[in-house]
Amino acid sequence: MRTTILTALIAGLPVTVFAQASPALDLSLSVGLAQAALDACAAKGAPVSVAVVDDKGNPLVVLRSPSSPKPPVAAPRKAAAAVQFDAPGSVMEPREKTDPAFAALIKAEPERLNPHAGSLPLHMGGRLVGGLAVADTTHETADACAREALTRFAGKVN
Repeated sequence: MRTTILTALIAGLPVTVFAQASPALDLSLSVGLAQAALDACAAKGAPVSVAVVDDKGNPLVVLRSPSSPKPPVAAPRKAAAAVQFDAPGSVMEPREKTDPAFAALIKAEPERLNPHAGSLPLHMGGRLVGGLAVADTTHETADACAREALTRFAGKVN
């Protein structure tokens, strides 16, 4: 996190103001989250793909187990959906089936959004900073792996 120092003159006295930049995911934390999710699924015998995206849904990290049966396409889309709607995939997936307006939003961007379980929004200091998603396994396993990874970094991101 960067801190910017601003100096102002108020009533002739110099005053220093500390303005903190908004929290953001850095590459080290993003790689750690992705690796933790990949490891959690490997421990369950599930070769998967994992993605961490920034607060705009742009991929920061995409990892794929060498034995994953698919290319890493779904994970970035799942993570982007978690960011766009600030909701976990386990909440969005049933909503897509019952909320026609929500389903239309997803259908409008199929190359960018996938609202399925295994994705979680990421917050720092109460602010949305990105998303984490696991794909290429059952939705239940993907969700468990993503949540397990997030608990490993509970002091930094939630």
